[in-house]
Amino acid sequence: MTLALVLGGSGMACESEEAFPNLDELDQLRSLHSLGRQPPRDSTNRVDGVARAEALGDRLFHDAGLSRCGTVSCASCHGGEGLTVSTAKAEGCDGHLSERNPPTLLNVAYNRWFMWDGRADRLWSQAVLPLLNPVEMNSDAQVVRARLDAVPDYVTEYQAMFGTTPSEATDDALLANVGKAMAAYQRTLVRIDAPFDADVRRFLTAVEAGQAEADPAYLGLKTFLRKGQCIVCHKGPALTDDLFHNIGVEDTGPGGGGQWSVLTPLLDWEFNAASRHSDAPTGTIAARLQTLRTQANRETLEGAFRTPSLRNLTLTAPYMHTGEQATLEEVIDFYNDGGGAAGTFVGKKTETMVPLDLTNEEKRALVTLLQSMTGATHH
Repeated sequence: MTLALVLGGSGMACESEEAFPNLDELDQLRSLHSLGRQPPRDSTNRVDGVARAEALGDRLFHDAGLSRCGTVSCASCHGGEGLTVSTAKAEGCDGHLSERNPPTLLNVAYNRWFMWDGRADRLWSQAVLPLLNPVEMNSDAQVVRARLDAVPDYVTEYQAMFGTTPSEATDDALLANVGKAMAAYQRTLVRIDAPFDADVRRFLTAVEAGQAEADPAYLGLKTFLRKGQCIVCHKGPALTDDLFHNIGVEDTGPGGGGQWSVLTPLLDWEFNAASRHSDAPTGTIAARLQTLRTQANRETLEGAFRTPSLRNLTLTAPYMHTGEQATLEEVIDFYNDGGGAAGTFVGKKTETMVPLDLTNEEKRALVTLLQSMTGATHH
């Protein structure tokens, strides 16, 4: 879990005894709470929001028969309350281990990019990746087609959704459509209404009454916005900026290159939002790829990984893309130290990663705040 507790460019010297919150911080606080109950619709997936597709996707998501080994389903790596695993890596076909810690699928449809390194730009195309990955489900279109053809209900539902039978579809179209059905289901995996939302609303009322310092959330929120500057990357109701940052997580392996290493494959991928399998290949979602093509640079993207939402953190340990941190306390210590040491990760750590000098009281308040971000509702 990439908890971006980073400082703004001017560093800790900016902190003063100015009353908390100031006007800018008030605006930031007002933007934090109350994530919408419905994720945004995906125009690139024509069955997004279709109940029949959600039901089919649910079955496919839990079907180990889609893997070559017949023992691994999507749910194998995305199960339990946290829709992930409790270990640093997940076990795929034939005992192979995943390269990274599986990200949670809770609230996944609110994301702009998918996988830790952003190698997929749509939820439906993301679903294709573990199917084809040799250390995960080790599958291909032939295995998937055979499984669908073996279950009459699958054939009926697939044809109703996509207008052809699995046998009539090309390999790529089949994989894209299976991904779209799974994405329709994953869009329903929403867990919101956290105590954090009520705490922020209560704190804002206390501010209006001139009682901010008396509120139980005062120190946690002040640390989050000021000394810790978590707000730099974890902003808005989803508590993420949907961007990529190199925070110096120890990783010099083949996957340590982050977004920079997958940029060209993503832009050329037959399953991206601008591809022929997208249902809106020239829309605003697909346009992000062109922006990425023209504006991406190695210095900022090498070793950079996606900022995840902080929501439901207590259900998704261990943290970081490597799963190296077992507890929230360890994560906070990592940021308090200014991230990893040079030479332990690929690329250049963002300059805003500096030691924070948090007190023990501030650390405890921050842990309490992060724990309050676990939602009570799982649809």
